[in-house]
Amino acid sequence: MSESDRAGVPGWFWLVAGIALLWNLMGCGVLLSEVFAKEAMMESFTEAQKEWSRSTPTWIYLVFAISVITGIAGGVSLLMRKRLAIPLFAISCIAVIIQMTYTMLIDRGLQVMGPSGAVMPVLVVILSIVWFQFARIGKVKKWLV
Repeated sequence: MSESDRAGVPGWFWLVAGIALLWNLMGCGVLLSEVFAKEAMMESFTEAQKEWSRSTPTWIYLVFAISVITGIAGGVSLLMRKRLAIPLFAISCIAVIIQMTYTMLIDRGLQVMGPSGAVMPVLVVILSIVWFQFARIGKVKKWLV
């Protein structure tokens, strides 16, 4: 990338793109923990919360994996200034909404985990929308090619 290419992109673009990538990498870490170290993650849970967590269907983990894989790829695409970030973040956002709607509302997660249990799911949904919108703005501003 030449200096003239970098000159058209504000410095904060790189910061936001880097944060988007790091956020999705952390999501991947959470997914791996839930799949491979679930019992250890649930040590502080009540019995009702443990039962609820253990009843999570396998397809939800597949949706979770789709959300983090496309989110990571979207973050990398942003850093590479590629328009591919837009559909990748769109897929990630849709997967996040499916996952959180099912776990928090349909599968009674909000009821079992309590109102404080909604903080992280709400943050995840908001940030998935932010990453998608940021990529769309990047296309409009011609930061993405």
